[in-house]
Amino acid sequence: MSHSLGPLANNLAAYAIYSTAQTEMRHAYKLIDAGDYLGAAAEIDSAARAAEVLARATFDLDAERSERWLRVVAARKRFAEQARARASDTGLAVAA
Repeated sequence: MSHSLGPLANNLAAYAIYSTAQTEMRHAYKLIDAGDYLGAAAEIDSAARAAEVLARATFDLDAERSERWLRVVAARKRFAEQARARASDTGLAVAA
């Protein structure tokens, strides 16, 4: 079975980064459920930075996997921007 980290799966540091990012994303979803969109955006940004680290780390080992991590980075950055926009919209609604 293939692991999403590919050749880095045996590297404990890479696995720790991956695991932490997954935890951050789960926490972000909980924050969204609670209405804390800015907190969620911060968690998602951190998870995006972790994906960037993994993309750089996998580049020499598996360029295709590195490209997938870069797509994860882009998706997480878009998601964080959406959370910030939602926080802004919610803030305006509360102020009105």
